Amino acid sequence: MLLYKLSSNAQWLGSIIVLIVCVICYRQRPAYIKVLVFYALTSIIFQTILRIIRVFFQNRGLNEAGDIYVLFEGVILPLVFYHAVQNKVYRKGVVAGILIYILVYCFAFHFYQPYFYSIIRGARDLMMILLSISYFIYLIQTLPEEDLLRFPMFWINSAILIFFSGTFILSYLMDYITTIMRDQFAYFWAFRNFFRFAFCLVLSYAGWLNLQSVRAAQKSALLH
Repeated sequence: MLLYKLSSNAQWLGSIIVLIVCVICYRQRPAYIKVLVFYALTSIIFQTILRIIRVFFQNRGLNEAGDIYVLFEGVILPLVFYHAVQNKVYRKGVVAGILIYILVYCFAFHFYQPYFYSIIRGARDLMMILLSISYFIYLIQTLPEEDLLRFPMFWINSAILIFFSGTFILSYLMDYITTIMRDQFAYFWAFRNFFRFAFCLVLSYAGWLNLQSVRAAQKSALLH
């Protein structure tokens, strides 16, 4: 289906844009931007693997590879929040969230295999939503910058909240969609892919904002 292929290429391109924007001046970047580099790189690698599976292996192992990527995403992306906040209690909460997700992943794999696909994605989405909401609360309490629209983590957090809130219901109902609405599955997944492309563009914008700060600091250092 043409729409699905376009959406797949779009989300692949989105990951590449995030990687390119965030890898510039890598050594001078804060840790939470460096996490985005690894997140984008992981996404590109797995999306490439999925393409190879579709072309050369007739989709054998496609779901398994996708499930492994979900685990990587559920471990890597929360580290953005861990490195963005210095509060020890919040950091412990992020680590606890990652460990709980890994336990849910393993538990679902061993005991709820028929619903494994939906459980691991729904749990990932819920974890990211909770982390995002908690970060907004932290942001309101601390207000690290006067102009939040120039603050990269504001955009990263907003993108995460909107994207994973949007995909939560889709993830939760995925088993139903693949079983009952199989003919419409490609449309649902195309929507999700285009949605992820928009998500990646916002992450790229956040990376670009941080890059402007890094370059401004470098110019200031040269002047002095």
